[in-house]
Amino acid sequence: MIWEKSVIRIARKCVLATVLVKRGYSLRKLEHGNVLVDDLGSVVVKECFWYDKIEKIGGNAIDFFMRFEKKSFTEAMEILLPKNKEGIELKRS
Repeated sequence: MIWEKSVIRIARKCVLATVLVKRGYSLRKLEHGNVLVDDLGSVVVKECFWYDKIEKIGGNAIDFFMRFEKKSFTEAMEILLPKNKEGIELKRS
């Protein structure tokens, strides 16, 4: 599947904490809007970004699912942009 750049931008900017809670992750609030992903120990998320304090790497929402859940790019996109029953990506504002 080929994704439009505008749709990829939307997925990259999804609020990670909201998606992670829906997927069953345990989160703990920290200072300055940061959230620790208890299930991963050293991973902190803020808005649409994540950072691993031990490995000293980070990324966006798409990268999170590709790295920590071993999803393909398309699978990560499908997690972040749920589809309606016709299979069309829902618009997000």
